[in-house]
Amino acid sequence: MQLLTFLIYALIIAVGVEGRVRGKQYDDEQDTIVELPKLGSIQGKVVETAWTNREVLQFVDLRYAEPPTGQYRFKPPRPIEPWEDMMDATAEKIGCPSVVSMDSLTKLDDVLDVEDCLTMTITTPNVTGAFPVLFYIHGEYLYEGSNSEAPPDYLLEKDVVLVTPQYRLGPFGFLSTKTDEIPGNAGFLDIFLALQFVKHFIKYFGGDASRVTVAGQVGGAAIAHLLTLSPMVQRGLFSQVIYHSGSAIMPIFLEDNPRKHAQEIAQKTDCQMVTVRDLNNCLMELSAMELLNAFMEHALEKSDLGIGHTGGIQFTIGGPSGVLPRHPYDLMLDSNFSYPAMGGCPKNAGTRVLNEIVDNDFEGKIPDDEYNTYNYIDHIIRQVVGTDKTMLLTSFITHDFFNRQLLENGTFDMLIPRLIDVAGTLNHKLPVLLALNMNNKHNPDNTFLYSFDYAGEFNRYREMDEETNMQSPFKAGVSLTDEALYLFPYPEHVQRLSPPDEAMARRMVDLWTNFVITGNPLGSYKAGYWPPMTTLYGPYMKIDETLTIGGNYFNEFSATLRDEDQGHSLVREVYYLRNRSGQKIQAQSQYQAISRTQRRKQAAIVASKLKKLQVRKSLVKRPNRNKLRF
Repeated sequence: MQLLTFLIYALIIAVGVEGRVRGKQYDDEQDTIVELPKLGSIQGKVVETAWTNREVLQFVDLRYAEPPTGQYRFKPPRPIEPWEDMMDATAEKIGCPSVVSMDSLTKLDDVLDVEDCLTMTITTPNVTGAFPVLFYIHGEYLYEGSNSEAPPDYLLEKDVVLVTPQYRLGPFGFLSTKTDEIPGNAGFLDIFLALQFVKHFIKYFGGDASRVTVAGQVGGAAIAHLLTLSPMVQRGLFSQVIYHSGSAIMPIFLEDNPRKHAQEIAQKTDCQMVTVRDLNNCLMELSAMELLNAFMEHALEKSDLGIGHTGGIQFTIGGPSGVLPRHPYDLMLDSNFSYPAMGGCPKNAGTRVLNEIVDNDFEGKIPDDEYNTYNYIDHIIRQVVGTDKTMLLTSFITHDFFNRQLLENGTFDMLIPRLIDVAGTLNHKLPVLLALNMNNKHNPDNTFLYSFDYAGEFNRYREMDEETNMQSPFKAGVSLTDEALYLFPYPEHVQRLSPPDEAMARRMVDLWTNFVITGNPLGSYKAGYWPPMTTLYGPYMKIDETLTIGGNYFNEFSATLRDEDQGHSLVREVYYLRNRSGQKIQAQSQYQAISRTQRRKQAAIVASKLKKLQVRKSLVKRPNRNKLRF
């Protein structure tokens, strides 16, 4: 294919300091109550935005479905029934059960129905307007997370309504035996029902049902994409989509034979099973904690084998749910319709996967004595795509990302930039690009692609941050879903942004809300132009301190290596200068070239950072180290 040559234009958007504009002064007793016809009344609350202290209305975790518990576990959700007393939507409720919330759920399991979690939070400038709606589906990998990941503090500086639904996760939302009892795709159907609720009732919260943009992060992006493809989703529920680092064609989220995983998970319990009916009854009768424990035990046992060996985290292809009758790529090929769309990935999206491989699979010890270059490549492929039985993918990767010298004599530190690029390309960049390619086929003037290149003070995942990640052989760079830092003040450690980071947050809010409001990320800006895609590979926007247009998104497949060649390496040299836990040391001659003074300075820096890390560990509740990686 002959590549077109594009001029690179430097685009600078001036981030103006908005005046201190306060919203309407609300009466908590009256203005925060909404009456939904044929359902009931809801009590919300007044909250303030981050930058101008604008007062907006928020309805926290209001129910949109009946509890999916008891005989309704694994089943499609049921619409919420009318209620008599006023629904309290002023305080956050529990999130849907997940492996990362097991400790807290253990204490609540005896007093609360922990599976009763199908809620959504709606934040609006006021309930009398008709504002465009951003329906944001939280991410992670379909087995953890909650709508608390998307607080409204930044986005509600603009005139939009933010809706953040919760959906069943892990085995509760995605386990399947392909039977009517456990059909699969329940988590997706939760989101489908939440969208129908928004269609019918968002006008009572000041939203315009004809202007709903569905957005999501990784797993949430995969659900958003599937909403555009599933034949059961009628047109008119939403009008636009945004994909953050994911799409429905990611292999990690697809399974056509889920029953084997369901059976293996059930075998971790005391169930006696002979027939499929026995299997269904077993999974239905387990307590929530028993099911989560079995799910986690199975995942930890199988995770080293890679994609295709763990269950309860994928969309089921086929089966009685009707959601995905065929592979989503086939549905994409057959589609004759698409929505205005925007999507992209951070520059170094692969550092997240590679960090977890080092941390979990290698247990922090680089296996250069056991692994050659082909072993490292194979490990990456297993963890992001699955077993490469035909070796076609391996052949492509070795040809496009590696040279002969590295293939014959590569060590982990030499391969790091390429392994990051391979993981990020296969797991995130290529699936997003393919989704937008197909979208552009039917909507050529309204498909926008981006690469997020801004390296701020923090990373989206705390363990990837510089000070807490000193034990890693590489830096995080601009890691997975880092763009979300500048749309939502989450997690807690990123709620106070530095002035440059706040400037980026203001820019990101402008870009995203412009798309929600006008269908174009630059909206009414006169100083720049974000061109829609016109080819299979671009053009696209590189979002950094300035905005620049790239012509060929294929160049982003090697972004980490390109930066390495330009002297901006993610390899953490100090890691290789420490003989720690059996880790590899750089060649002795190279180490001796560093002066004694330089070594003392470096040692002092390392000691200081390790001391800070120990203090921080004592103050911050760390996530469960038995985390799952699928």
